[in-house]
Amino acid sequence: MDNKYEYVEFLLGSNIEYVVNRLFDYREKGKLVVTKFNGTRLYSDTVTMDEAYKAITGMTKTEFEKYLSN
Repeated sequence: MDNKYEYVEFLLGSNIEYVVNRLFDYREKGKLVVTKFNGTRLYSDTVTMDEAYKAITGMTKTEFEKYLSN
């Protein structure tokens, strides 16, 4: 991991949307942070909601929500 990123952890049970939104908050503040979610590294400066969902679930956020609703 690049040492220019501060590592942050989130509470067990946090969902993808919560974690990505917190990373967006760090981005808005100009902070470079990285976290791991289910073994996937997510970076505050490059994360998008759909890319995070794809990396973690193999589906976009919309596809994942549709999958859960069936």
